[in-house]
Formats: sequence, structure tokens, C-alpha cells
Amino acid sequence: MNKMILSIETSTDICSVSLFKNTRLLSIKENNNREHSSLLALFVEDIFNEVNCKINEIDAVALSIGPGSYTGLRIGLSFTKGLAFSIGKPIIPVDTIESLSDEINDLNYMIAIHAYSDYYFIQEYKNSIKFNKPFFDKIININYTNNIYGYNLKDCKSSIDIFPSSIKIANIAYKNYNEYKTDNIKLVKPNYIKPIQFKNKF
Repeated sequence: MNKMILSIETSTDICSVSLFKNTRLLSIKENNNREHSSLLALFVEDIFNEVNCKINEIDAVALSIGPGSYTGLRIGLSFTKGLAFSIGKPIIPVDTIESLSDEINDLNYMIAIHAYSDYYFIQEYKNSIKFNKPFFDKIININYTNNIYGYNLKDCKSSIDIFPSSIKIANIAYKNYNEYKTDNIKLVKPNYIKPIQFKNKF
């Protein structure tokens, strides 16, 4: 596919930005210190300076929309919407769980993304297809004998680490470009799974 895609992943503590042309990786910048707000724009600027290319030459911006960190998702979404609007390009929203499952060579498994404390966003797969809806729970509450793939898994038996990355987001974006491409950027929303609960101060 003859497309240039800027890919952004901020759904966890990893801030990852990469640039692809015709599915070929041109450059990538990553950091896992939860410095999304200060690094995201810097990474984008560094990438385009490095490849000697103008940002308005891209065809779309691929973005991880969660589930994941509320703060990380909001930072990524706000930045991407502002960027896409300013250069008149569409956004390709990509489910974070879908991006993690793309490279798994297994039939029956779960994907878990750490939320906070002992809680995770969890999706079960059967015959390599999503089974039921994703849910929010503790790993220890789940009676499961197959492999659990995920990021930042703690005290989890049969677990295999996989890392969120803008490369994975771009892979999904290229495979589903026409289906996922969203020209009306107002329609792009984060996938929180678990509603945000605010404490009553009164």
C-alpha cells in the first residue's frame, strides 16, 4: 500500500512514535518513563527532521485508542486530533488489544493490559478470534489454564510478555486502512472499557 503513516502509541507508560512509508519503517522513537506530555511532540519533530520529510506529506495518523491508561490515552488523542486537524489528514483509530494480538501465534489465550494496582483490561480469544467482550478484573480472579499474553503482568502464571508499540499500531492500520480510516476526527474516541469514576467532593 502506497501510504505514509505516522503511528502513535500512548496507552501505557510507553510513549512510542514511528513513521512508515509503504509499510516500511523509516524511524521510531520510544520511552517508557510516562513522559508522554513532554515527549510526544518532540518525538514527532525528531522523526521528521531525521527522515528529512514534511509532516503534511503523510496520508494519515494511526493512533492506539485503548484500553489503557486514562491519562496516556487522553494525551495521545488530544495531540493526534490537533495534528490531524492542522494538516487536514484522517486518523486511523486502532484498538490496543487488537494490536497486541496481531503477532500472537496461538489459538486460545487471553490478552491482559495492566490498568492499576492488581487490575487489568482483559480480552479472551478462542480459535484466534475475540470471545465475548473485554472486561476489567484481577488476574487472580480468573480461572484460566491457557497462556495469558500482556504488558506489565504481575504474579501471573503462564504469562508471556508483549509490549505495546507504535509499530504494532501501524501494522493494523495498514491491514485495515480503508475500513478504519476516519476523516471526521470528532468521531475518534478512546476505548476506556471501565467508566471513569470521579469522587464526590461534597
